Amino acid sequence: MIFLQGIISGLFATIIFDLYQSSLKYAYDIEKPKWNLLGRYFLGYKENKFIRKNLIDDVELENELLWGYFFHYLIGIIYGIVFVILNFLLFDYPSILLAYIFGFSTVLGGWCFLMPFAYNLGFFASKSDQRTNLLVQNLIAHFVFWYWFVYWFIYFLLSYIFQLFTIYY
Repeated sequence: MIFLQGIISGLFATIIFDLYQSSLKYAYDIEKPKWNLLGRYFLGYKENKFIRKNLIDDVELENELLWGYFFHYLIGIIYGIVFVILNFLLFDYPSILLAYIFGFSTVLGGWCFLMPFAYNLGFFASKSDQRTNLLVQNLIAHFVFWYWFVYWFIYFLLSYIFQLFTIYY
């Protein structure tokens, strides 16, 4: 049950994350994440390419956008499972504090892993002219992700408790 809660919560939170990014593109013309580059980066692992000088200039790979979305959702689901397990180990109830701490750690993953090694933007986008915009957009988008993750987690936890209550009473 814990794994199912993590999978569903991570999946729905990632969908909300993508809808939020799409709404920013529609409303304010803010660029969405380039998931094709994420796919290109992870597909490069097959050729032992772990650090890229300029991912945008690399040769396009077949189905890289599809693979990018796959890895994006896989990472969201893995974070969901880890969060649910941690929450059950540390607390007796869904913890919003743990969600914020864990959510911020997911942002750090992007800032300290993907930006310097995949996108060649440096740690915390230090090589980018739009450093502040990138960091703030990442932080807000992951806040939305974790808010909705906690929402789905609480929803499934309450529905599980309700099912137990109806069985025994």
